[in-house]
Amino acid sequence: MISKANRVAEEEYVWGAPFVTRGIRLPSRGFTLIELMVIVAIVGILAAIAVPNYQSSVVRGHRLIAHGTLMDSAARQAQYFVNNKAYATSLTNLGLPDPYYLNANADQTTQASAIYEIKLVFDSATWTGFQAVPLNSQLRDTDCGTLELAKNGAKSARGENPDRCW
Repeated sequence: MISKANRVAEEEYVWGAPFVTRGIRLPSRGFTLIELMVIVAIVGILAAIAVPNYQSSVVRGHRLIAHGTLMDSAARQAQYFVNNKAYATSLTNLGLPDPYYLNANADQTTQASAIYEIKLVFDSATWTGFQAVPLNSQLRDTDCGTLELAKNGAKSARGENPDRCW
């Protein structure tokens, strides 16, 4: 509180606006519109670079899940052949669901949330290998597309750049 004896202090004080005195302007706190626009532009540029890189990493990670599942399926088929002297003609013979939809956690799922469908491949009623057919979000994987593991262990892909897939 300003006393009546101090007239100089009373005259310099602006009533109703604390921290502001006549003739003296204190620095404002906060950001200007231009500073905010620069920050938004920088964040936008970083996001434009980071999001596609992140998405391609996710696609490659999902592809690795398909690799592991195809290798596991081939091992099951080999064990089935040892036990039965013939190859399995369905995924259920291998202890797998039919149809076999695979999610991002390498678990069985529904077609709506699947990233791959694992299939047996036949040529003239003879088993020739396995396929991992991309579904839903994994359809962005145009480099590899459908992954294949043949009976003889040959690995291939049906995408734009199949040499990058295995």
